[in-house]
Amino acid sequence: MFSYRLATNEDNQQLIELTASTGMAGETALRIDRKPDFFSLLAMRGETKVFVAVDKGTIIGSLCVSLQQVYVGGRVYPLQYIGDFKVAVSYRNKGIGLQLCNELADYVISTGADLAFLNVAKGNTNPISFFKNRSGVPDFENIGIFNIHQFIGKKRKAFHSCYKIESTTVTDELLKFLNTHYRTYQLGSVITKEKLEGTDIYITRQGNKITAAMCVIDTMHIKQNVVMKLSWKMKWQLKVINAFSNLVGISKMPFLNEPVRMLYIKYLAVNNHDKQLVKLLVNRARNIVYEKSYSFVSIGLHEKDPYNSCFPGLFKLTFKSIGMLLSIKNNKTLVEKVKQGIPFEDYSLV
Repeated sequence: MFSYRLATNEDNQQLIELTASTGMAGETALRIDRKPDFFSLLAMRGETKVFVAVDKGTIIGSLCVSLQQVYVGGRVYPLQYIGDFKVAVSYRNKGIGLQLCNELADYVISTGADLAFLNVAKGNTNPISFFKNRSGVPDFENIGIFNIHQFIGKKRKAFHSCYKIESTTVTDELLKFLNTHYRTYQLGSVITKEKLEGTDIYITRQGNKITAAMCVIDTMHIKQNVVMKLSWKMKWQLKVINAFSNLVGISKMPFLNEPVRMLYIKYLAVNNHDKQLVKLLVNRARNIVYEKSYSFVSIGLHEKDPYNSCFPGLFKLTFKSIGMLLSIKNNKTLVEKVKQGIPFEDYSLV
């Protein structure tokens, strides 16, 4: 008989082992390790509950929900972010995933929550099916594809005659600038000083006003992305890149079954989506990647985000995931507002 409960800090090692044994299926197979502390990434997501399935003292499944504050239509709403849905391979097709969903749903509904969001790799439809046909709760709706662009590091310094990039710290001016930008997104983060902890911040100014800001974060100390499978085409591309990396001044590519050394652009806000300025900031992040001997800097953008058109000539690998949104209270107007706008997701927390 399986049992279900909330996880505690004593479950850390078992949760790390479960995560390592259950990769993300899809067009590119990934495993996200969470060494040395499974709970560190959750603390960055927000107030989190971790539900676990247990068999004779061994954790065989997990499902997490984190409370976040996001913008929808310019107003602030609480959002339940669902993640870390895992069932040990030998225990699948035994109803464990469904019961974990029941445990989580009972909790979320009891809090009076409405909006819930989950993210799945394109081509991996299994997690979606567990949330279908729940009594009194509508299905999750597809709100579109997110492009996870991974830009290769480069040696040549970013430069533009009209713009100067400067490093900065968190200020009220910066927080206001970022929140003004992300208020225009659907599910855009409400950005606080705490959310910028651990990030390197770069800005440009015109006169005495901020015109662009980029926040870069290194999460290697709390999570490691490990590629378990690649298509033959992707393997060939990486092999060619490594063969010429020193000659052209670009970063070395990762190997299968080793952590991908990567930085994340957590937030990127540029007035009027100025393409030259966006490209300049991304190239600055690529310089940092090269200097640190990392492989990539990554940013996640919804398919409708105008930033997607700002990267001509920048070599990148792009992976795709699907955003799924649910209004537990069946607020169709709210869900439709999100679908009609440009959704945001912080992929440094995935």
